[in-house]
Amino acid sequence: MKSLQPTTYNLPPNSGLTLVETLIYTAIVAFTVASFLVIINNILVSSAKLDKNLELSDDKQFIIQKLNWALSNVSQINAPAGGSSGATLSINKLNFGSNPVLIDLQGGILNLKIGASSSAPLSGDGVTVSDLNFEHNSNSNETRVRATMKLSNSNGTTSIDYTRIIK
Repeated sequence: MKSLQPTTYNLPPNSGLTLVETLIYTAIVAFTVASFLVIINNILVSSAKLDKNLELSDDKQFIIQKLNWALSNVSQINAPAGGSSGATLSINKLNFGSNPVLIDLQGGILNLKIGASSSAPLSGDGVTVSDLNFEHNSNSNETRVRATMKLSNSNGTTSIDYTRIIK
């Protein structure tokens, strides 16, 4: 008869992770993922701010170009009267069939109206215009028109101080 002796098994060394090791690795992974999420959020916020700054800059440049166009080849300034200022600019252009050209502010939007047509906005949807003022100064040598205004959006504010000499 065979004797019953306990059999021994040679088990491989413990290859599992301890609880402490698991917690350390989990913390490292969580920290890495959180860092990436913070970086991605900062990139998205910076991108949105940049878009708004570009919109503000583009609107400023567009308005200056339209003021240049409106104040080129001027035959008469209807408003504001000489030596005064106001929130509306009305001019007649030489050899232009759709006079007057009118620039004014309505509800935070700078508008351009040519002749009998309806007004067209010069400022974008995300930009608000305020503190619009046109100054009309004349002397014997020259006529000077100065336009000042503030442009703002949720990201910032910029100003336009534009002067054109009309001879």
